[in-house]
Amino acid sequence: MENRIARCRGCRVGERPCRFGADAFDAISANEGVARVTCPADFDGGPEVAHGGWIAGVFDDVLGRFLSHGDVKSVTATLSVSFLMPVPVERPLILRTRIVSREGRKITMSGTLRLEGETQDRATAEGVWVERRPDHFARHRTQMSGDRPGSP
Repeated sequence: MENRIARCRGCRVGERPCRFGADAFDAISANEGVARVTCPADFDGGPEVAHGGWIAGVFDDVLGRFLSHGDVKSVTATLSVSFLMPVPVERPLILRTRIVSREGRKITMSGTLRLEGETQDRATAEGVWVERRPDHFARHRTQMSGDRPGSP
């Protein structure tokens, strides 16, 4: 069943399409999903090749948003990306997500990225997401207010 991927705050503002090129996914099960993504040409890091920052960013974005479809509000704790082959821009890609394990609020996830129709992974990722507590953003605002010049 195809679903629209819930957009992050940056893309919800103004109802623009996902800046990472990740707009729809199929939920295979409660623990697995497949997103169709395309690296926009303005995210190239070399001639017609996706920038590694885009690759890491799209993994972070899609894996985290996959959890939100199960009503899990989370934040990224760690993310490790392996860059295996060049990822072309402006070509359809498949990003697979999988929940590897869950221990309390800690959720370990993995992902693979490949060209549509190919069997070789071009990049893989593994990371940990932590389910947010209700006061998550209030705590962060308090912490960051101490980072401002002139703060006590």
